[in-house]
Amino acid sequence: MTLDGGQWAAGPGGLPVGAFTPTGWAYAPSAPQPGTVPLRRLDAGDIVRGTFSTIGRYAKPIYLPLLVLALGFTVLLSGCAFAAWALVTPLPASGARMTTHHLLDVGAAIAVVALPLLILATLAYAASAAVSITVLGRYAVLGRPPVTARRAWAEARRHLWRVLGTQLLTSLTTVGILLASALPGILLGVILHSATAAAFGLLLLIPGLVGALYTGGRLILAVPVTVLEKQRPAAAMRRAWTLSHGAWWRSMGIAYLARMIGYAATQLITTLTGTIAVQLAPSGLLDSAQSGQPFRLSPAGLILPATVVVLAAVTAATLRAPLTPLTLGLVYMDRRIRLENLHTTLAAAAGGALNYAYRQAAPTPSPDDEPELRGN
Repeated sequence: MTLDGGQWAAGPGGLPVGAFTPTGWAYAPSAPQPGTVPLRRLDAGDIVRGTFSTIGRYAKPIYLPLLVLALGFTVLLSGCAFAAWALVTPLPASGARMTTHHLLDVGAAIAVVALPLLILATLAYAASAAVSITVLGRYAVLGRPPVTARRAWAEARRHLWRVLGTQLLTSLTTVGILLASALPGILLGVILHSATAAAFGLLLLIPGLVGALYTGGRLILAVPVTVLEKQRPAAAMRRAWTLSHGAWWRSMGIAYLARMIGYAATQLITTLTGTIAVQLAPSGLLDSAQSGQPFRLSPAGLILPATVVVLAAVTAATLRAPLTPLTLGLVYMDRRIRLENLHTTLAAAAGGALNYAYRQAAPTPSPDDEPELRGN
């Protein structure tokens, strides 16, 4: 069917099939939406709504693996916290002289908690990203029925080590830019034996921060590329750099918007549990804090309030965890739709030849029929 010199395929009822309405039509046919987002270019509202719609519909496959990991990590960190407490308990009372041995105990106590916390937080984010983006790409966008948590974890586990590698390589890149910008100032101070020269040299950290921020923005889609295109870390970073060309600020802005919404939504949990923990704390601790008198803490008196605080923090962190990966997954799809017409591939995978005027009932494809999302 030819309209105004353009060739348009006719769908049911004689309506055109295409991404844009030709001249002469009174309205633009809506894009198909088999899943949680429409298959067209996505604005910020589409991405945020799609993120929370995905969480609402696929909560079990997204959250159950994360809850299991969170409980396991909490047990490990609790053991580390008790080990740190055992190291600082013999320290002298306030005002007494600290020896080198005491300072080493303090450093060891900090390391016993901080290092496992950093490692487990990295593993938790990698697991959350692998599960969330797998569910998003294979089920949510295509409108497929919710999958079991066991299957979601089995599918996501194949990407876990690549996601970890991508995270580490991206972090090393941005941190390396900061260190490279600080290095001239440090060398200048050492060569001239002048703290003032070193301080002026550290002004180079300003362009280093700008460079690290820009690089982090250009690489922000590396994890979705790793999962959805099955790329290795270095290839995923190159691919993410290409996809974010001209839109790194938009990608970062939308990701931070979703993150801030998550923090606001979980603030009630942390505030309420903080109030409960204060009420459960030993009364002598509160009295000593008001009077300034020393108070001897016992581990038994802190177990209950500490448990409440830890469980609240773990719950809030678990609830927020999928927000950033899901948002970045949708930003990735938006970039592919804008640059590579990914929506046609997704529409075909969602149920065959969907048209923009009518939503035809189509048999649900098997989850094993994964759409090919590799880039050009």
